[in-house]
Amino acid sequence: MGKKSNKSIMRKQIVIIFIALLSFVTITGCGIKGPLYQTPEQQQENLEKTSAETDKSDDKTSLEQ
Repeated sequence: MGKKSNKSIMRKQIVIIFIALLSFVTITGCGIKGPLYQTPEQQQENLEKTSAETDKSDDKTSLEQ
Protein backbone atom coordinates (compact mmCIF):
# COMPACT_ATOMS: atom_id res chain seq x y z
CA MET A 1 0.00 0.00 0.00
CA GLY A 2 1.49 3.24 -1.14
CA LYS A 3 1.25 6.45 0.82
CA LYS A 4 -0.90 9.13 -0.83
CA SER A 5 0.63 12.56 -1.02
CA ASN A 6 -0.86 15.44 0.91
CA LYS A 7 -1.57 17.29 -2.35
CA SER A 8 -3.82 14.55 -3.69
CA ILE A 9 -5.71 14.37 -0.39
CA MET A 10 -6.05 18.15 -0.33
CA ARG A 11 -7.40 18.22 -3.91
CA LYS A 12 -9.94 15.56 -3.05
CA GLN A 13 -11.10 17.54 -0.01
CA ILE A 14 -11.36 20.76 -2.03
CA VAL A 15 -13.49 19.02 -4.67
CA ILE A 16 -15.78 17.57 -2.00
CA ILE A 17 -16.17 20.95 -0.29
CA PHE A 18 -16.86 22.70 -3.61
CA ILE A 19 -19.49 20.15 -4.61
CA ALA A 20 -21.13 20.36 -1.18
CA LEU A 21 -21.23 24.16 -1.34
CA LEU A 22 -22.59 24.15 -4.87
CA SER A 23 -25.32 21.65 -4.00
CA PHE A 24 -26.24 23.62 -0.86
CA VAL A 25 -26.63 26.84 -2.86
CA THR A 26 -28.66 25.03 -5.50
CA ILE A 27 -30.98 23.44 -2.94
CA THR A 28 -31.58 26.67 -1.05
CA GLY A 29 -32.33 28.58 -4.25
CA CYS A 30 -29.97 31.44 -3.41
CA GLY A 31 -32.49 33.09 -1.11
CA ILE A 32 -35.29 33.35 -3.65
CA LYS A 33 -38.60 34.10 -1.96
CA GLY A 34 -41.57 31.97 -2.91
CA PRO A 35 -41.63 28.94 -5.16
CA LEU A 36 -38.89 28.53 -7.74
CA TYR A 37 -41.42 28.25 -10.56
CA GLN A 38 -44.45 30.48 -10.86
CA THR A 39 -47.14 30.49 -13.47
CA PRO A 40 -47.78 33.86 -15.20
CA GLU A 41 -50.93 34.35 -13.10
CA GLN A 42 -48.97 33.94 -9.86
CA GLN A 43 -46.32 36.36 -11.08
CA GLN A 44 -48.94 39.02 -11.78
CA GLU A 45 -50.41 38.58 -8.29
CA ASN A 46 -46.99 38.90 -6.69
CA LEU A 47 -46.18 42.02 -8.71
CA GLU A 48 -49.39 43.68 -7.57
CA LYS A 49 -48.71 42.81 -3.93
CA THR A 50 -45.14 44.08 -3.99
CA SER A 51 -46.09 47.32 -5.75
CA ALA A 52 -48.77 47.96 -3.12
CA GLU A 53 -46.26 47.30 -0.33
CA THR A 54 -43.68 49.66 -1.84
CA ASP A 55 -46.34 52.36 -2.20
CA LYS A 56 -47.16 52.06 1.50
CA SER A 57 -43.51 52.27 2.49
CA ASP A 58 -43.01 55.31 0.23
CA ASP A 59 -45.93 57.03 1.94
CA LYS A 60 -44.45 56.40 5.38
CA THR A 61 -41.04 57.74 4.42
CA SER A 62 -42.51 60.89 2.88
CA LEU A 63 -44.45 61.58 6.09
CA GLU A 64 -41.32 61.21 8.21
CA GLN A 65 -39.41 63.81 6.22
